[in-house]
Amino acid sequence: MSIDSKNYINAYPVGKRALDILKLLGGCPATSFHEGLVSRRIVDILDASKIDYRVDMYGNIIARVDGNLEAESESLPIAFVAHMDHPGFEVVRYEEELPIATSLGGVPLASLTKGANAFYFDEKGNRFKCELEPIPGDQNELLVKSSVLPPVGAPIVFALDDFSISEDILRMRAMDDLAGCAAIIASLEELKNNPSASEVYGVFTRAEEVGLIGARLLSLEKTLPQNTFVVSVETSSIIPGVTQGEGPVIRTGDASYTFNSEAEQILIMGREAIKSSDSDFKCQRQLMSAGSCEASAFAVNGYRTTGIAFPLGNWHNATTTIRDPNGGVGDEYISVYDFIGGVRLIESSARNVATRNNSPLPSRYRTVPEEQKMRLTSTSD
Repeated sequence: MSIDSKNYINAYPVGKRALDILKLLGGCPATSFHEGLVSRRIVDILDASKIDYRVDMYGNIIARVDGNLEAESESLPIAFVAHMDHPGFEVVRYEEELPIATSLGGVPLASLTKGANAFYFDEKGNRFKCELEPIPGDQNELLVKSSVLPPVGAPIVFALDDFSISEDILRMRAMDDLAGCAAIIASLEELKNNPSASEVYGVFTRAEEVGLIGARLLSLEKTLPQNTFVVSVETSSIIPGVTQGEGPVIRTGDASYTFNSEAEQILIMGREAIKSSDSDFKCQRQLMSAGSCEASAFAVNGYRTTGIAFPLGNWHNATTTIRDPNGGVGDEYISVYDFIGGVRLIESSARNVATRNNSPLPSRYRTVPEEQKMRLTSTSD
């Protein structure tokens, strides 16, 4: 880790706490439908922090920090959403006494065509080394080779780093979306100690990688109040126009949907509040179109949504593009500065829900200077 990044981390205790939480979560392997280790770790942290939460019938976690009852302004609730799963594999059957696995979510094509080192794990967190080997002519299923044969239903993930920091870069097997989970938890802890005017939710979902399943259920069943602003907190693949190290991205949309402008103004006001005391704060704004995120599930079901994204390298562990059969498998990585900046943006935005209508852009377009009106009317013919 460089001296600059150490100083940056130490300068923002909430960011340092988020890194500690991220490291804890990194030790919990997960894939879709097998998020139990991550879920229990999150619940343990929420319990220790005395943050209220409930777990719904599907295993989604909905945490809540009440707003400041003494606040003068009435403010609407806001929810920050991240998912607990990551692409991986699952043993689906045995064939001639050999275990066969299929993918859960978008794994690198290279892992299906060339195989990969991996491990399967149980509900206690025990890990068992294995190798994934391609089946000739089949790009949907893999052979699993291990000295300890896995049971049907066993989850498998790539044998990559749980967590590491090198220079200014964070690396993990599953940055997507443990980074979002850690950033939200650290922000909730800060808001618990010093509440905002708004009620703030932290939502941790299941089975995002196989079709936003947890988020779809939450939005369809209106688990959150309908007037809640919903912010997806995700890692998202680096695309043209986005630079790692230039700050978190205010996400205007994803591959499926364009998000809500009123919700985005909360993030804009959060950004401006930080910049009012820290002119060096970096933040980007972009349509992150490489994939879809949970904001889309909430958007189509009537919620006002927006997003925060951490620019991600090796998205879904693919070292080139996810559909490149000649690529490889590697750790996902994000910038320390982007991550801590995103934590700061979450907290600041939660404190600025009531100021969204004071954003300089809408107010600028709601009026026209009298002088300009006169010039147009005097020259209209």
